Amino acid sequence: MENYSLQLFAEPELPKNTITPEINYETVALINTTPEAEQPTWASMAAVMKNMTQALNEVLYQASYYEDQGWGSTEVTGAQLTLTVTGDVKPGDAASEYLTSEKVQFGLANARKTHLKLVRGTKVVIWPVTLANITVGYGDSNQPNSLSLTIHGNGRPSVGTTEAAG
Repeated sequence: MENYSLQLFAEPELPKNTITPEINYETVALINTTPEAEQPTWASMAAVMKNMTQALNEVLYQASYYEDQGWGSTEVTGAQLTLTVTGDVKPGDAASEYLTSEKVQFGLANARKTHLKLVRGTKVVIWPVTLANITVGYGDSNQPNSLSLTIHGNGRPSVGTTEAAG
């Protein structure tokens, strides 16, 4: 009688799946298209946006102390959150119409101030902002009319939670 290792016939161990990374489209960005009104009118930027990049623009205090013998130290003493957005102009889309309106695009000071709401899961950030560098790109004749802008936060945003959409 031959000896067989039963281990050869056993199923392999179930491998673990990889962790799914966050997907950018899961963050909802909304712009207040009526900043002068008591109640905001939120327009989704989803149909316009193709890319959104965040920067903290940190203010740094750097010093070298005698005890560190020439080596420096850094403290973050301030910041201003900015978002750079690129996408396409879409006539009829509320966010696109607001951003490219004559009042906003060619206006200054208060004409560029509004609010931004970012929602991811149950986390909500609402923030007073200034719209800067609004650029309608034009470009090649057979390509969409591009849109880019930088959204500068004004002070600390309000951060809260909401019920998850079901």
